[in-house]
Amino acid sequence: MESKPTVAKLPDDQVGYKQIKGIEDYNKTVKCTYFLIVLFEEGSGIHYIDDAEFPIRKNQLHFLFPGQHHHWETGPETFAHKIVVGKKIYESFSDTDEFLFIRNNLNPVLKLSDTVFSVVDSEISCIKTELESLISGDKEWIKIIQLRMDILAAIMRREAEGYLTDHIFPRLDPVIKQFSNLVRQHYSEEKFPSWYARQLSISSNYLNILCQKNLKVTATEMIHLKIMQEAKRLLRFSKRGVKEISFDLGFENLSGFSAFFKKKSGFTPTEYRDT
Repeated sequence: MESKPTVAKLPDDQVGYKQIKGIEDYNKTVKCTYFLIVLFEEGSGIHYIDDAEFPIRKNQLHFLFPGQHHHWETGPETFAHKIVVGKKIYESFSDTDEFLFIRNNLNPVLKLSDTVFSVVDSEISCIKTELESLISGDKEWIKIIQLRMDILAAIMRREAEGYLTDHIFPRLDPVIKQFSNLVRQHYSEEKFPSWYARQLSISSNYLNILCQKNLKVTATEMIHLKIMQEAKRLLRFSKRGVKEISFDLGFENLSGFSAFFKKKSGFTPTEYRDT
């Protein structure tokens, strides 16, 4: 990460900041390669994400995930902070149930209470200050900025969890809830939907239909997401070797795990751990 202005193509290991004031007609016509966080202190207008429209209001937190299209038209009273997160940084916190549901249920806007808004605003202000103070190659400042992003991600997960508990989980099919529990218990030994379908006394095809209807992902993707959650947790917070982690997760060899991790994240396990 370096103290550089936010640009259209943000390097994978950088975080960028930009202040938004007043009328702005921003149009990102190509798919984004980064994760975007926008905190609206005041605001009006519309934020268009893929095919959906989201009114801009005060005390809102907006998300944009890699691969999505977006543009916005803001009103004259708009004041907001935009944080752009490179792919390597985003990969360190993105594979959680909360972020999965936010993305796949297309609810990328959270209304914050005054208290939570103040906390998020403070963290973003600190990130801005630290980016301005960052000297190229200073590893200690880089660690501080990464820790700030961890804190910000934790706050977002907490707010998303409340929304999911109130609005999404009550509508989930009971079979999907059972499937989710089974995946949490058996993801390291059972990696194919057919095994879970047998436990649930349904066909693999019907399990996929339920997953896509309720979660907007396939049953296989649900299993893979859980494996990636645990892989990232172990790579970040344990001292186990990559080979040992691969065996813990039920892979027959290191090369199989490395190929799986690279396909899902874009980085090898070693590259991810170094980040």
